[in-house]
Amino acid sequence: MLQRSSLSMFSDKGLSVLLFALLLLDGCGAGSMAAPTVTGVTVQTLPSNGTAYSGMAAPQNQVSFTAYYVYSDGSVGTTPIANVQWTGDGAYWVSLQGNVATCTQPSPIVILPVFSTVTASAQVNGTAFKGNSGLYCI
Repeated sequence: MLQRSSLSMFSDKGLSVLLFALLLLDGCGAGSMAAPTVTGVTVQTLPSNGTAYSGMAAPQNQVSFTAYYVYSDGSVGTTPIANVQWTGDGAYWVSLQGNVATCTQPSPIVILPVFSTVTASAQVNGTAFKGNSGLYCI
């Protein structure tokens, strides 16, 4: 009987220690954190330098654009945004179809080729976000 009561006493102490440790850990970051919110949109190009060659056939004469959400914690989403509205700056040397811009001729050269802007617009919970990128037509 002596052994049984000492085992029971050990189990009670072990349980007490475990409960105490769990209570301490509750204050060590175990609380909930608010999920990051969308704060903007960033646009990436393919090819990454945003250059298309007007005298070549597709895909060398094209640049494709992909939009990603930017979050309040500074992170960038990894899933492309669906239902993006793509708009160009109206440059006559670019034909924009969805997220793909095709250079129909070289852009004018001032000192360097003129940069043509493409804008992605997306809405989250009724708030509009925009991100810009663009391309060079050579």
